[in-house]
Amino acid sequence: MADTRDPVILVHGLWMTGLEFGVLRQRLQTRHGFDVHVFSYPSMHGNVDEIVAELAAFAHERAASTGCVHLVGHSLGGAFVYRALEQQGMRDLPGNAVFLGSPLNGSRAANGVGRLSMLRPLIGRHALNELAEPCGRCWPGDCARSLGAIAGTRRLGTGQFFAHFDEENDGTVAVSETVIPGLNDHVVLPHSHVGMLFANDVAAQVGHFLRHGRFAHVTST
Repeated sequence: MADTRDPVILVHGLWMTGLEFGVLRQRLQTRHGFDVHVFSYPSMHGNVDEIVAELAAFAHERAASTGCVHLVGHSLGGAFVYRALEQQGMRDLPGNAVFLGSPLNGSRAANGVGRLSMLRPLIGRHALNELAEPCGRCWPGDCARSLGAIAGTRRLGTGQFFAHFDEENDGTVAVSETVIPGLNDHVVLPHSHVGMLFANDVAAQVGHFLRHGRFAHVTST
C-alpha cells in the first residue's frame, strides 16, 4: 500500500551529509505524521544547476503519491531549496517550505571568510556564490506555496569569528539575514545554528508551518 502521508524533504547545510537530521526527521514522522526523506548533495563541490535539478526531480518523485511535497532547508540547504522552487517549476506544486537558519538575505560570515584567500577553500564555492552577498531573493505574494523562516539567537558557532554582529544571531547567521521579502511567516527561537536541528520547539514549529502555512505564535491575553 502506498504511503499517503504528506512527504517532506530535508536538505542539509555546509559540511553536513543529512545524518544530522536524525532527530528532526524522527519527530516530524512520529509526532506530526509526515513521510520524511533526506536529500544529500555535495556541499563543497559540484555544479549548482545539476544539484538543484536533482533536488527538484527528487521532490517530484516524492510527490507522485500525494500530489504535494514540503521542503525544509538548513543553512546552505535553504539556498538550494529556494533555487529549486524558483527555477524548477515547483512554485505551484502544493506544499510549504521552511528555512532553518538560512541566510537568504546574505551572510556576513561567509563574506568574511571569502575575504581571506587562505580560508576561502574551507567553505567552498557554493556558500560563497549562494550566500555571501544578498541576491535580491523575493518570494511572490501570489504563490500557492507558503515560505517560513526560523532564526536562532544562541550565539554558539564559528561564524561569529568572521563577522561583526550587532544584532541577535545564532553564532553563524544574524536574524536579519534570514528575512527576505515575501516570507509568509518568521519566528525567532533561542538556539544555535546547529543546535536548532535537535530542538523540540523547532521541530514543533516546522511541523505546524508545513501543515498550516504559518508558525504557532504565542499570544498574550
